[in-house]
Amino acid sequence: MNKSVSISIRVSEEELQKFKQAARLEAYASYSEFIRRTALLEANGIIEKEEKKNRSAGD
Repeated sequence: MNKSVSISIRVSEEELQKFKQAARLEAYASYSEFIRRTALLEANGIIEKEEKKNRSAGD
């Protein structure tokens, strides 16, 4: 079973409003869900890019 962990971030009031607006526009249940999913997409992209770079370096 996966254990859930809580994290917190500090954002400006303006940034928070942008997160909330984007979450509404994309029909997410909450802005925190929007942030979590967006951060995971970004993290996966970075990891895949690094793995691809490492595979290319091994050729």
